[in-house]
Amino acid sequence: MALKLKYAIEASIFWPPADRIVPGGYKKPVKPEDIYRLIRSVEGCEGVELYYPYDFDDVKKIKSVVEGEGLAVSAVGIGFFSEAKWQQGGVTSFDRAIRQEAMNISRRAIEAAGRLGAGIVVFWPGQDGYDYYFQVDYQKKWQLMVDALRALGHIDKNITIGIEYKPKEPRTHMLVPNAAKALKLAEDTGCANVGVIMDIGHSLLAHENPAEEAVYLFNRKRLVHLHSNDNYNDWDFDLLPASVHFWENIEFLYWLKRMNYKGWMNFDICPFREDSVKACSLSIRHTRKMVDFVNSLDDKIMDGLIAEHDALGTQEYLWKKLFK
Repeated sequence: MALKLKYAIEASIFWPPADRIVPGGYKKPVKPEDIYRLIRSVEGCEGVELYYPYDFDDVKKIKSVVEGEGLAVSAVGIGFFSEAKWQQGGVTSFDRAIRQEAMNISRRAIEAAGRLGAGIVVFWPGQDGYDYYFQVDYQKKWQLMVDALRALGHIDKNITIGIEYKPKEPRTHMLVPNAAKALKLAEDTGCANVGVIMDIGHSLLAHENPAEEAVYLFNRKRLVHLHSNDNYNDWDFDLLPASVHFWENIEFLYWLKRMNYKGWMNFDICPFREDSVKACSLSIRHTRKMVDFVNSLDDKIMDGLIAEHDALGTQEYLWKKLFK
C-alpha cells in the first residue's frame, strides 16, 4: 500500500512574522483577505488549518472564503495562548473565570470545526505549564487538564480532539511535553475521540525519534493528525521539513506507510525572513519527493532487513536507492 498524504498549510504562517528581537516583524504583514489566495497558489496544497478566534470569528464568512479558493479546512485550532490573560494557563489557570473562558472558546472551536467540515480540533495548551520549581500544584494541574479534555471530548463525538505536545516555549516546562505524557492524558479522559497530534519539530525538541513515537501512538489508536517542520533539537524554529533531519523524516514517512496512515500533513513552519509562499511550496514539494522515495522501497527487502536488525543492510539499501 502506497503512502498518500493530504497537504495543508496553517493560515498563521502569514501572520506578522515577529520575534522578541524584532517585535515588529521582518516582513510587511499580509492582509487577512489575501491569505487564502496565497495559500491556494501553493502547488499541492489542498487545505488550510485555522485557529479560532485568531483566524476567524464568523464561521459562515470564513467557510465562504476558504471554499471559494477551493480549499478544505483540515483542522481548527483552539486559540487561548497569545494574549496576556492566558499567562498562567488556559484550562489549568488558577483563575476559575479564565478556565471557563478557555472552555467556552474551545467549545466554539469544536462547533466551528463541525460546521466547516473539519474532523480535527487542535488542542495546544501553549501557556499551561510552569517556569520555576514549587510554582504550581502538579496534581491539580493534571486533573484540571484531564477534566477539561474529557468535557471537550463529550461535546461532539464526530470531532476528534488532538493534543499537541511540546517540551518548552513559552513556558520553561510545558504540562504536556512529550508523546508518552500526551498519550497518558488522552487515555485518562476515557474518550475515544481524544488523541495526539505529532508535530515533528516538537518531537525532535523532546529528543524523541518521531518514527518510534508515531508507531507508539498509532498502535494505541491515538495518532490523529500531523504537523511538519524542523529544528536543531534545541528550539522550536519551525524550519522547512527535513532541512536538518532528513533521515528521521524518511523513517517517519516509511512507518506512516507501513501503518497505512491516512490523513493530513499540515505544515507548521515559520519563514521569518523568507518568502512564505515559496517556503510552503518547497515544504510540499520536498515532502512529496520523500514520499515518492519511501513508496519506491521494496517492502519485502525492507521487512527482511528490519526483521534481522540488519543496520548495515538497511543503510546500504537506502543509500543505493537514493543515489542510483
